[in-house]
Amino acid sequence: MGHSVMAKKLSDIALPSQSEIVNQRVVIDNHALKPTQHHIDAVSHLFTELELAYHNQFHKAFPDNKSLTMAKQLWLRLLIDQSPEHIAKAGRQAICDNTFLPTPHNIREYCESLVMHGIPDVKRAFIEACMSREPRQRFAWTHPIVYHAGTSTGWFFLSGQPETITFPVFERNYLLLLERLKQGEDITLPIVKAIEKKTSQPLSTIEQQQRMVELRKQLDL
Repeated sequence: MGHSVMAKKLSDIALPSQSEIVNQRVVIDNHALKPTQHHIDAVSHLFTELELAYHNQFHKAFPDNKSLTMAKQLWLRLLIDQSPEHIAKAGRQAICDNTFLPTPHNIREYCESLVMHGIPDVKRAFIEACMSREPRQRFAWTHPIVYHAGTSTGWFFLSGQPETITFPVFERNYLLLLERLKQGEDITLPIVKAIEKKTSQPLSTIEQQQRMVELRKQLDL
């Protein structure tokens, strides 16, 4: 078989135990997150690209089918909370930037960088939300996540309570939204319906005469 195991489906492989994950310093709830076919394909493709880019290092790190299979299991579990699109982009960026074979931790860092691009840290986001004004759907937000975190927290709550009370609530909502972004969810601003402009058409001569008759009747003239 040789390295034909690269084509083996990860869905046929058991996932690593929670203790293995903790040892990699990445704690993930494996009951809440299940690998999708897109994640499986992304990790399989990532390994294919790593083998092509780091041929000698790759085969030294994974000298046989067993070690390669175990590595694919572990990487899938360690990257399960990232979107498949980010895994693919992170892998290519890691290959461009690194002479040596990257680790799952390196891939996660690149994924985090992709997610956080253009997104303010939670403190700046909190200040932005507190300083925003109505109509908030039209406000010039740094990123839509700030608007959604503010909406989840409550605008009246944000403006009516001290920071010591509002910031922990906002921070929790913001971090939850960040996790959703990492998993590939598209978080955008709601579409604001344009206000319809009613154009008034001038009345015809006959319509004007009819209006005048009705007005005279109402005024008893």
